[in-house]
Amino acid sequence: MSTGANKKWVGVGAGLIAVLAGLMVWLSGRGDKPSGETPAPGASDGASAGGGQKAPSTPASAPVAKGPPPQDMLRAVPCELDSLVEEYRQGKGSPAWRRYVREQLRGILENLPPEQLWAKVEAEQDPEVLEALTSLWVMRFNLTGDRAVLERVLDKAGRETDPGRKAVMVRALRALDEPASEVLAKAESTRQAYHQWVKDPAPEVREAVVGNLTDEAARNFGRFQGVAEQAVTLATEASDPKTAAGLLGASSLEAARTPAVDSVRQLLRESEHPEVRAAAAKALGTVRVGETERTMKALTERFATESSREVRGAILESISRLGLASAVPVLQKLKGVDPSMDGELDTWLMLLASQPQTWNLLLRDKLAMEHGRGQKG
Repeated sequence: MSTGANKKWVGVGAGLIAVLAGLMVWLSGRGDKPSGETPAPGASDGASAGGGQKAPSTPASAPVAKGPPPQDMLRAVPCELDSLVEEYRQGKGSPAWRRYVREQLRGILENLPPEQLWAKVEAEQDPEVLEALTSLWVMRFNLTGDRAVLERVLDKAGRETDPGRKAVMVRALRALDEPASEVLAKAESTRQAYHQWVKDPAPEVREAVVGNLTDEAARNFGRFQGVAEQAVTLATEASDPKTAAGLLGASSLEAARTPAVDSVRQLLRESEHPEVRAAAAKALGTVRVGETERTMKALTERFATESSREVRGAILESISRLGLASAVPVLQKLKGVDPSMDGELDTWLMLLASQPQTWNLLLRDKLAMEHGRGQKG
């Protein structure tokens, strides 16, 4: 290669080195800027075509004056109680959703102004929503122990002309932590409530009474003394046989004292309604051990004079329940008294032959036998 060519390539190489060095210096200068520094909006990173000065930054926008909000934004926002009540009303087709809403209502109860809630109770016309609201109101007694809470419910129930709404107000008393029949019986101002309701002309109200006593008894496996004795008292006062029978079946007599048991024996002997006598016979199968002997005698005596097959069947059931294996000789003595009942007597004797230790086992075997007979039939 000639000397001129060599000089040419040396010049090119030197130029490339100079360009690379300049590039490195420029990059190094950018890296020295603080990390938090950001270029102004609209500024150019490089020199401008007019002499390398940066373009001026865009000025900030002037604040825009705000006018009044649209008219529809000024509408009243419903309080939490209102919105939850409406959700409950709209949730008629979903029991699960209604249970959820009721839990939400319980959650706001403690901080809810009482008069606000009571105003809702007074104004409500839908029976289902009224029951939810009244139950919520009754829970205030659980929080405060203030009897005025219950007195308001009784007063409104007394003023209510619609039987359906009156019945749901009676049912709402199930929201009490204690049995409502016992709580109301403790004060003169509320003592007569159940005694009036059990004679109410509306079947819905009487059914609510039976349901309340049944619910109360179930909380302690049917062994609330006060509930059991109240159920018996109300059954003796009820003029409607279905109501009386329901009350006799609402609670076990195991916790009841002798006067209440005597009243049930009297209903077995004297009631003119077979439905009531049958319920009394079944109730007597639940008496405590100390009442067993007198009760067995009352049952066997009634079997001999009873004309209703339904009642005689209930008597056989209670004799078997009270005595279990020891009931066998009692049942054997009843054979032939009413030949039409001998088949049922034989069934109980056959079941008792296995010497079941509890009534639940005996009842289980009887139901299984009846089911088997139904399958064959």
